[in-house]
Amino acid sequence: MIQDIKEIITSVNVENGVTLVTVYNLPNNPESISDIFKCLAEKDVNVDMISLNPSSGVRQTVSFSANDNDLSDILSTLGLLKKSYRDLRIDVNTNNCKLTFAGDAMREECGVAAFVFTSLGNRKISVKLITTSETKISCLIDESDYSEACDLIDKTFGLKIS
Repeated sequence: MIQDIKEIITSVNVENGVTLVTVYNLPNNPESISDIFKCLAEKDVNVDMISLNPSSGVRQTVSFSANDNDLSDILSTLGLLKKSYRDLRIDVNTNNCKLTFAGDAMREECGVAAFVFTSLGNRKISVKLITTSETKISCLIDESDYSEACDLIDKTFGLKIS
């Protein structure tokens, strides 16, 4: 069990103005994923969080985040891709913020993700997208939960977010 979370999670970063995009009905092959991100890169869209839902069928779903300011380029790019992938369905959700919990000790400690998700859940903060590494957990939440998240970060980790 986690003894002192402040020694494990040593920094929390908050980024506002984040768009969540989910693309449904992509053919289940590497080319379709490559096409999306190659076309976005050509438009200078900086994609951040990426989550690919596993699929054993002929279709797959991918979600990613980017800056709200890139929404026009994202929509035009995905619109063009619909010419090649006619069954694409796209959901766009703007005005989110990304919380990134980080610490080198996370690599060796069990239960950090459970602690983070429980803490957010106790505050009724819904998580829309999650990505992780050995030393980071990033959660995309609605910007309407920003002040509640900042209060959580202050009280739990002793870190002020401005």
